[in-house]
Amino acid sequence: MPCTSWAQADMPATDTSNLSELSLDQLNKLKSKYSASDLEKAIGQAIEAASINPVSLRKNTSIISVITKDEILKSGATTLMDVLKLVPGIEFNVDVTGVVALSFRGIWANEGNLLLIIDGQEFNETAYNSLQFGNHYPVHQIKRIEIIRGPGSAIYGGAAELAVINIITEKGNDLKGFEANITDGVATGGYTTQNINMALGNGGKNYSYSVAGLLGRAQTPGQTYTDVYGNGFSTTGNTGTATQYLNANFDYKNWSARIIYDNYSIDTRDGYVAALSRTYPCNFSTLATELKYNKHISRKVLLNANVNYKQSSPWENAGLIDAVDSHNYSYYKITVERLKANLNAVVNFSKWLKGTIGAESIYDYGKKYNGEIFHYDSSDHVSYFNYAPFAQVTIIAPFSSITIGGRYDYSNAFGSSFSPRIGITKKIGRANYKLQYASSFRAPSIENVQYAIDRIKLLPETSNTLEGEASFMLNKNMYLAVNIFDITTHNAIKYYVKTDSVINGDPDGYRNSKTTTGSQGFELEYKYKGALGFLNASFSYYTITHKGADSANFVALDKSVTLGTAQYKFSLLASINLGKHYFITPSAQFLGKRYGISSLDSAGNNVIQTFPAQIVLNVFAGSTAIKNITLGVGINNISNQNIFYIQAYNSKHAPLPGLGRNFYVSLKYHLSLAKSAPLKDE
Repeated sequence: MPCTSWAQADMPATDTSNLSELSLDQLNKLKSKYSASDLEKAIGQAIEAASINPVSLRKNTSIISVITKDEILKSGATTLMDVLKLVPGIEFNVDVTGVVALSFRGIWANEGNLLLIIDGQEFNETAYNSLQFGNHYPVHQIKRIEIIRGPGSAIYGGAAELAVINIITEKGNDLKGFEANITDGVATGGYTTQNINMALGNGGKNYSYSVAGLLGRAQTPGQTYTDVYGNGFSTTGNTGTATQYLNANFDYKNWSARIIYDNYSIDTRDGYVAALSRTYPCNFSTLATELKYNKHISRKVLLNANVNYKQSSPWENAGLIDAVDSHNYSYYKITVERLKANLNAVVNFSKWLKGTIGAESIYDYGKKYNGEIFHYDSSDHVSYFNYAPFAQVTIIAPFSSITIGGRYDYSNAFGSSFSPRIGITKKIGRANYKLQYASSFRAPSIENVQYAIDRIKLLPETSNTLEGEASFMLNKNMYLAVNIFDITTHNAIKYYVKTDSVINGDPDGYRNSKTTTGSQGFELEYKYKGALGFLNASFSYYTITHKGADSANFVALDKSVTLGTAQYKFSLLASINLGKHYFITPSAQFLGKRYGISSLDSAGNNVIQTFPAQIVLNVFAGSTAIKNITLGVGINNISNQNIFYIQAYNSKHAPLPGLGRNFYVSLKYHLSLAKSAPLKDE
């Protein structure tokens, strides 16, 4: 992961590409001539996720959304889902066993299509490369979220085909004390979300430390789940999650160490297809560690080295299964280990030429238990290697800035894949323009490979993306960006449920689609930030009319959309300052109509239901009138809409109901610590 060495800088990275050659006198004159607004500072801050050598939002060739700590705090978000719902192109769908996951720009994106990074650590589990949302990842210690709304394989490899979510949390020099956050929510039928977040951190000239943790539980009370066979159950007492999370970091001079432990447990009764007779546990645990070293070996060369070790045990059900449920929910236990080493050098050749070169190696090892074996290899353990050199160069020319880069991956699991990208940016007055072409890929994960239908070797899924953006600083407090995109995907890795297993072998599994898929569309973001507060608005649209859909995602009623996803999405977040210590933040999300599998006809064929367009309204109000305390109250889904998470592929899982109207309170307390004396230099 070439840019992870930047993700933990004590202070926010600053784009210095145009300032590094100015004298001190010139900088002072510039400072006295112009004072940037808060919005302009945010736009000018360097983006760590989308470039090996970070540059600002407008100079980066990728399409990027940035969400700040202030926006998260004042939105009243209790989970990461609450935050990501506001991002163009992102939508939430159900997978199986109560897991809620992502689609992006009309494409189901839960298995290696979209990468989640927390403080430089990859959080896609390694067996399927999937993610699990809900009351999972903590939000209260987040400093900034950077979302690359586009391909990231040239930097991150085969788990970043469509997008990257990079989360940067507060470190010791941000916290400078102790902080506690408590959230308690309720709806008709019982509690909704109950979380306790705590963090401690401080730092000095040469060091910093931080420890943050979350204990939480959540459920969706007062709803009814009905499977495709018409069998149902009340979600009250049958759908719950539990979260334990710990994130610890220590920096000293050029060294940095981090350990993150994440344990997420789901009480599931929806199963894979048929509703189960009772609830069962489905556990996801991850231990991610990193040791990192950064060193300027000369004035123009920065050397970065890091070693990561990750152990994950996803989708685990190691308990006893009732005979009545044995075909719908079975024993599953796997441990997957990943060891990754990365070495790269960032070189500033001159004021007009900058570059990076490096290499990464990955070793994956998977093991199963209790007599279970991997399907393809017929063994209880497997291992794979991946090697990847990469390079990127940025040319700052008078007419534009040009970035050219690429990454070559070779794996003994799937062969090779090359991910080039080229991008051009140009600023003209208050306007800024971007154009980028990139090839990206999804690497087949361990269980993708092992569950290949009829043991046919999977090829890497590849996408070619062309995207352009025009952005405008309308004034120092208002920013508008409009982008278009075109994604073409070949050899898409799809999960299929087969009905002819007696004749053709395996009953279900993965294979490469022969259909060329993808999507096209446009997105819009508007931001205002001033003395009155802030307003963020976004709109997104996609179509597959000129791309086609595979049978796993095809909708016969409307050939311009994919299964389970809304073609139109609009989001609004507006925070209004009511004096110095009070604020109120209404928000809204509009989703266009969607199509989902809700039942089966008498012949066992899918019945497609149309889910009408809906708008969900929320409001959160807060106060900072009491020193060191922020108190807030909120109402989500004010009009009590019937929210459903629809499966975005054809696996016959019925839509999973979401929360109705619910109320919550939040309390944040911060205690500053006296500045510690710095450790003595060794």
